[in-house]
Amino acid sequence: MKTLAIDTSTQALSVALRDGDQVVTETTTNTKIKHSTQLLPLIDSMFKLVNWQPSDLDGVVVTEGPGSYTGLRIGVTAAKTLANTLSIPLFTLPTLMALAGNVQATTGPSLVIPFIDARRKTVFATVYLKEGYTFKPLFTTSHGLFTDFLDQVAAYLADHDDLQGLSLNFVSPDIEAFRSDIEAKFGEEAIIFPSESGLIHAGHLGALPLREVDVDTFIPNYAKLSEAEENWVAQNPEEAKADEGTYVERTN
Repeated sequence: MKTLAIDTSTQALSVALRDGDQVVTETTTNTKIKHSTQLLPLIDSMFKLVNWQPSDLDGVVVTEGPGSYTGLRIGVTAAKTLANTLSIPLFTLPTLMALAGNVQATTGPSLVIPFIDARRKTVFATVYLKEGYTFKPLFTTSHGLFTDFLDQVAAYLADHDDLQGLSLNFVSPDIEAFRSDIEAKFGEEAIIFPSESGLIHAGHLGALPLREVDVDTFIPNYAKLSEAEENWVAQNPEEAKADEGTYVERTN
């Protein structure tokens, strides 16, 4: 099965072509160049490099978020367009699971805590129980202050004796901005992976659990309102409450 895998959920951009279990080619960048200018030319050049045509694809894989609003829209739109045009399946997985998949060196069960900076000292974060190559989510993916999230993790661990003694593995592309908070809360119990481990590699996505989604109805998981929506909710609290927090007016 030949697949194109895309991740544009953070500052980094990663695109890969896979043939079954083999990564044929992968390009990962970590610059501030806009994904909108890089993604399509990169996909085109990778097809040419390996002498593939888009029609050779059997499926497309894309990370579903959370992450950068603009980045997610670019990657998901490209993936949906290709899948729809070629009439092939679209597969997704959570961005944080893709990030957690970088933690492979542990032996036995362990806890993996992936997170992404969401600005203003907030993060998108969750906790996985890792056993082999399986990742069981213990938390619903959340958005909030990182220090509050760490408090929730500590409280959860205190209430679950079966998790005592498991290693705490923190992985993030933004790890250095939050290192002091992790160390203050968990000290030497925390295993903090270097920032390069926070780069999502599209070539690895096919080795993680994927779910097939409907091309027409699939939307990214933003896990929070956009800044424009947050501003609108703040200015229109009664309307937001009546419309379940959305400022998009329904016309049907």
